[in-house]
Amino acid sequence: MKDPVESISYFCLVQLEILKSEELRLRKEIENCQIQKEFLASVLKDLSGKMPQNGDNPADLLDTIRSVKKT
Repeated sequence: MKDPVESISYFCLVQLEILKSEELRLRKEIENCQIQKEFLASVLKDLSGKMPQNGDNPADLLDTIRSVKKT
């Protein structure tokens, strides 16, 4: 049987590599979300002249777009 300290060390190294991979995947997802948010915000700005702010309710933004279309 292997030394318990060696086994725990190996397990920890493997887990660190798994976490590193997961962190990289999550960073890529976050970057993708930011790109999509910037694109959608620019489309909204072009369509309605209203730039969404953090905390804006999507329903409020849709109401704004609808009211701009009516005028």
